[in-house]
Amino acid sequence: MDELKVLVSGLKFSDPWWLLLLPVLATLDGWKRIVGRRWMPGVLFPGIGRLRREGLAVNPLKGTFPAVLRWAALIAGILALAGPRAPLPPSALTSNGIDIMLALDVSESMRQRDFDGKSRFDAARDAAREFIGNRPADRIGLLVFSGGSFTRCPLTLDHHVLDRLVNETEPGFIQEQGTAIGTAVLTATNRLKASESREKVLVLITDGENNSGEVPPSTAAHLAAQNGVRIYTVFAGRLGAVLSGENTVVQGSSRQGREALAEVARVSGGRTFTADDPVGMNRTFRDIDRLEKTRLQGRRPARTAELYPWLLMAAGVMLVLEMGLSATRFMRIP
Repeated sequence: MDELKVLVSGLKFSDPWWLLLLPVLATLDGWKRIVGRRWMPGVLFPGIGRLRREGLAVNPLKGTFPAVLRWAALIAGILALAGPRAPLPPSALTSNGIDIMLALDVSESMRQRDFDGKSRFDAARDAAREFIGNRPADRIGLLVFSGGSFTRCPLTLDHHVLDRLVNETEPGFIQEQGTAIGTAVLTATNRLKASESREKVLVLITDGENNSGEVPPSTAAHLAAQNGVRIYTVFAGRLGAVLSGENTVVQGSSRQGREALAEVARVSGGRTFTADDPVGMNRTFRDIDRLEKTRLQGRRPARTAELYPWLLMAAGVMLVLEMGLSATRFMRIP
């Protein structure tokens, strides 16, 4: 259904002026039916009901079906003259998409429910699943991290399996405490650098600053940039301490953590985002999705399909069928 929407929304005509024939022909046909009926030859029969009882009534289909075929062939021919072209949807088997690693912070602080009643992790997970569904032609993998990092799913086109693994991931998946952002970036880079794709992207979501691991985030970001990995960082949560609905203090996120994420994104040629509610998180992932699609479209020429040969073929088939039926089974006299 989504591919059909893309096809219809992107439909264009090289010579749209031919489409003006459609309302003109419809107007002429209406005039013929209303005004021209007075001069049509015919025979008047009294008591038409008796003719029907005697089996002399004509099947209405015989009078309408040839006309429907004739009009359909005419409309298809006019559409073909207008030169319709439609965008081709990407194919997961043939298109050269990009490779994307999603890095989700599964530390305990991601359980904080300061996203309008949802936890930070739930908001990030829901947005990530929507992001995966919007990129069928890309290989996407999943990495989770807290004090250490673990590749939950390698790069794959099987997005059904990936979606299930994302949905089954929860904070506390890794026992090591802390937030090792540098280790997560380095692990994702090692996964991406062996890829043959020209476009490699890491989307990293966390709510804290690097306080674990042996690799500083800036060092890992420089290594990622050297291997052609572009990093989008998403800072989830609110700065400082905030009040929840029960007037209790909820742990906020540090300004130093946000600035460190911005530096990681800058070094790698990506961008940094801040999301403090579910709407902001969804908008962040949509922005990343749009940025990467725009970048890919700028590198690859648009693929379109010319539809006029198919319309001409359909018009020819319907016209031949109408002529054959009108001369045989659906023949009318006079």
